[in-house]
Amino acid sequence: MELLSELMNMKTYKKLIPAYKILFFYLLVMIVTSTIGYVNDKTNGFTDGLFMGIIISLFLWNKYGRSMAYV
Repeated sequence: MELLSELMNMKTYKKLIPAYKILFFYLLVMIVTSTIGYVNDKTNGFTDGLFMGIIISLFLWNKYGRSMAYV
């Protein structure tokens, strides 16, 4: 029951705004890399670019994002 009440509490989401901003940036990274991959190779480029974006995002999250999200 406490989990549900915390999920319904707006303070929870306000605390997570820095993390949401970082996740939105990583979404943009994946959009850009998948588009670059598609332009480069029309057959498998979108998927390859998406995987590259995921790898870049994971690297950035572990190197910088995690410490920035939990200030």
